[in-house]
Amino acid sequence: MLVEHDESIAGPLIEGLARHGIVADRVATAAEARTAAPHDVLLLGPGAGPAAAGRDATVPVIVLGAGGPEVGRGPGADLVARIRAARPAPAADPVRTYGPLRIDTRSRQIRLHGVPIPLAPKEYDLLVVLAAVPGAIVDRRHILDTVWEPNFLGPGRTLDFHVASLRRKLGDAGWIENRRGVGFRLVVPA
Repeated sequence: MLVEHDESIAGPLIEGLARHGIVADRVATAAEARTAAPHDVLLLGPGAGPAAAGRDATVPVIVLGAGGPEVGRGPGADLVARIRAARPAPAADPVRTYGPLRIDTRSRQIRLHGVPIPLAPKEYDLLVVLAAVPGAIVDRRHILDTVWEPNFLGPGRTLDFHVASLRRKLGDAGWIENRRGVGFRLVVPA
């Protein structure tokens, strides 16, 4: 959770964290932070004040300095590393199931109706990004930044090529729905 009242600081931070796979909610004041649902890490923006840290002693707190590189430009690698180090390790099951599709994130194996599906590394990463929020549209830019690299400037049709290849390997184009000009979403075909 980010505590920051200034949108010009909060917006780039939240957007930048999302490019690194970190979902951040935002509140404007320390009072809102104390009454909000629990979060893994509390980020205190320059305008938050130290009172926001008193919310829950079990939640790690990262204070962002007013002159820090993340203020106004989005998060740098140092901040992302600090957040990842402060977050508790997820206890989630490494196997995700979507209808007949099983994704084992520990072994990087995909099974459809119990049959292993060999995927290229980028196809696997693409499927995992889409499966992280099944049914929700994932923005093209977020996919490119996550699966390839931030600010990826490779061939313009790279993402479309990999989506088409993944659809073929899954045996049904209905697995990945395209929202033209916006992004893609993972759905279990009817």
